[in-house]
Amino acid sequence: MAEAEDGIRIFDGARLRLTHFARGHDKLLVSFDSREIGRTGFKPPNMINVYDRRGYDQISVRTSVNDWFINAETTAAERVLEAVAKPYRDVAAVGFSMGAYGALRFARAIGATRVLSVSPQWSIHPDDVPFDKRYRAEAGDYDQRLGALEPRAVPTLRGIIAVDPMNRLDLWHAERLQMIFPALRIARLAFGGHPATQVITRGGRYGATVRALLSDPPDPTVLTKMHRELRRDVPFYLDRLSQRGKDRFPQAALWAKQRSASLQA
Repeated sequence: MAEAEDGIRIFDGARLRLTHFARGHDKLLVSFDSREIGRTGFKPPNMINVYDRRGYDQISVRTSVNDWFINAETTAAERVLEAVAKPYRDVAAVGFSMGAYGALRFARAIGATRVLSVSPQWSIHPDDVPFDKRYRAEAGDYDQRLGALEPRAVPTLRGIIAVDPMNRLDLWHAERLQMIFPALRIARLAFGGHPATQVITRGGRYGATVRALLSDPPDPTVLTKMHRELRRDVPFYLDRLSQRGKDRFPQAALWAKQRSASLQA
């Protein structure tokens, strides 16, 4: 079924859809939906043009609800992903928040060699993370066994976990994930929010995330350097620093408040 330009829907479920953008490249990028508050069905398939220019075919993985891709269709969709990804010589995965979890959950199935996982979760099951109650409303039918990452870990998987270390829950998830995927490196983007790359994207430098992922090996310093270069001119960062850092960094918080006001005057 034709879906968008040359995108072909290769899995068409009630909960999961996969769209393949095949341009004849020998490399593949698999991207996963982010969590969306108030989601009411499938979003249009997302082909990321900057990866197309870098010579990557793409698969867009979408879900109709915020279920972290864990549902009755997961196993069937996983088999399709595995079959379609197998011929490619290089496979990368990328995702943000819920999508960041998805990139890790399906990394083994797609044969991923590299991943960019921004503010991921290790699990959302209440028994696994009783202290993280952010996603309780969406964890009702989350299958703990089907969603577990440890059995699907890829110890050699290279890549980056980007996280805001000021978000203690996100940092805990990132550090737990690094224990499971030891070749991943953490990029700490202070006051970057959730997802942690918002200073970079709001600063108009999404390309930095592409460079970080496609470096050989993937290089977290690309993200940390860009984050530092942009932060003084991005009101989002300044506002978070002024509000959330005032107890720990009072002088920096005051500067950030004044700087934000001057930029928005």
